[in-house]
Amino acid sequence: MKFTYVATCQIYGNQKQSGDLRATDILNLMVNYPSLRVAYIDEVEERDGDKVQKVYYSVLVKAVDNHDQEIYRIKLPGPVKIGEGKPENQNHAIIFTRGEALQTIDMNQDNYLEEALKMRNLLEEFNQDHGLRQPSILGVREHIFTGRKPAL
Repeated sequence: MKFTYVATCQIYGNQKQSGDLRATDILNLMVNYPSLRVAYIDEVEERDGDKVQKVYYSVLVKAVDNHDQEIYRIKLPGPVKIGEGKPENQNHAIIFTRGEALQTIDMNQDNYLEEALKMRNLLEEFNQDHGLRQPSILGVREHIFTGRKPAL
């Protein structure tokens, strides 16, 4: 595997516990695409003496034998605003990424093929001589689709 894909679904743990079919769909994606990892927020009640408190973890899973297997579990400093969108989703999942290059694609980019084609050009920027200050972050314009799709 040359590439690993980390998709973040903050409520995957809740979906699994409640028997939501969307959790099964996510597991099927991980089974069919072995390089796919899913990051989610796990909310656990832990006992500290007489007090019971909620503790939050960022968890990374992969598919093994048609089940999800936990790879990493990292304790978070407090509650996460579930559904806050792009910043919370990317912040809790970025700790599970490795390598020299990272591309983030938002789900509201609506399978815009050209977004994936940008990666080769972006990586070439790191191969050029930029003098003393090599680039560390590159940003490019993204096209976002937020409207409703027309009914068929």
